[in-house]
Amino acid sequence: MEAIILGFQMLFSHPSVTLLMVFGVFFGIIFGAIPGLTATLGVMLMIPFTFTMTAAQGLALLVGIYVGGISGGLITATLINIPGTPSSIVTCWDGYPMAKNGKPSEALAIGVFASLVGGTFSAVALFTIAPQLSRVALMLGSWDLFAVCLMGLAIVAVMTSEDIIKGLLGTLIGLLLGTVGMDLVLGVSRLTFGFRQLQGGIQATALMMSLFAIREIMDQVVHLKEKPPKMTLNKISFLPPFKEMKGCIKALGIGSLCGTFIGILPGIGQNASTILAYNQAKAVSKRPEFFGKGNPEGICASESSNNAVNGGALIPLVTLGIPGDMVTAALIGGLMIQGLQPGPLLFTTNADIVGTIMVVYFLANIVMYVMELGLMKVIIKIIEVKLSFLFPAVILFCVLGVFALNNRVFDIGILIVFAVAGYILNQFKIDLVSIILGFILGPLVEKYFKIALIREEGNLASIFTYPVASVCLGISVLFLFSPLIMKGVRALVRKKSAV
Repeated sequence: MEAIILGFQMLFSHPSVTLLMVFGVFFGIIFGAIPGLTATLGVMLMIPFTFTMTAAQGLALLVGIYVGGISGGLITATLINIPGTPSSIVTCWDGYPMAKNGKPSEALAIGVFASLVGGTFSAVALFTIAPQLSRVALMLGSWDLFAVCLMGLAIVAVMTSEDIIKGLLGTLIGLLLGTVGMDLVLGVSRLTFGFRQLQGGIQATALMMSLFAIREIMDQVVHLKEKPPKMTLNKISFLPPFKEMKGCIKALGIGSLCGTFIGILPGIGQNASTILAYNQAKAVSKRPEFFGKGNPEGICASESSNNAVNGGALIPLVTLGIPGDMVTAALIGGLMIQGLQPGPLLFTTNADIVGTIMVVYFLANIVMYVMELGLMKVIIKIIEVKLSFLFPAVILFCVLGVFALNNRVFDIGILIVFAVAGYILNQFKIDLVSIILGFILGPLVEKYFKIALIREEGNLASIFTYPVASVCLGISVLFLFSPLIMKGVRALVRKKSAV
């Protein structure tokens, strides 16, 4: 409660924090709604500009973009069957058919309302779970933290890609990139190839911008001459059409619970959450045959789950320093620019900042609801801007942002090199999300492993004397071998059915 009270005090005593949050939500909605420009990209573009802000101002801006960006993807998903963000693809399945049936305003209102419900539910979870988890995290030893991070890596490798081999390969590439620079425990320089600029490691913001921003533009450059589709919309109400939402309570509950829980798990993110919530909502629905034909329950399940992941993903970020999804991985950069180290000590050393993140996230969902419905016609006009005007501006922001972090041309070179590398890897279907999460989690795994070995005088078997570490190691092994286990189970079921 102390952190939450400090968060409200920060917003009320510093109006600039509130204004930046509102701007962030609007900026995020635009980025989320334009296909190809995601919430992750929006957050990464703004991180360098938070360098001159206070910690509260910078994080209010970034969290606002996060909330607006994830919700904004439903606009184009509903109106033109093109998801603004990858996680909104499930919304296309019922949002677009409902819009085609002459109810575009109703479909949008239902989607935005579901986003509010999911976001608010996860905000309550953030208020209640995060402080308790932080207390537990403070009691964990080096072996425990090593095993938790290792479990995160195992989940990332298996869950972020459809092909486990490519998921593991992406994670290994991320681990390798994370070893570049000075070893923080032993003080040894590694993989710098004679470049003194690499002594501090690869700049995380430059890497993420290259793999997701510049690489995305390289992918979409073939569509530059295409005219953006025209979108028409009738009058939209601030209140959701409750007549259309009969039977949606179950879908909203399932989406909110699934999204929050999956958000807490490192690296899984919105895509898996929306599909799981949609399938579960369909399984318990009284009208499963209407799913995929404009059923409001499908929209509610997808969008509530989509936005509930946000609050869930912030929980491991502020308590353990482990990102729950791709955007929170980028938010780590925003925290570190302000000299803040995400993790258990953040609650004790910077309770006001943690409280600001919590309160801003809660209020940003309300601002998102009002802004997205109230300015829908304006947002649609902005979405229709040609990509040939938009992409040069994005490239300029990336270059200026990366250069502004350290005032080094070398970082721009990193941006270009990894953009090309990311484009090539993407052609081979190597999951880039697993690379980034491996890059972030890898150094944590290495650091805690070395500290634990030094403390235990090289006794590797001592890890099994720590209950939390043992359980996390067991979960890691289960996740790594889960594809083989599932394959064996399916073969056994087929064998039994054949008999």
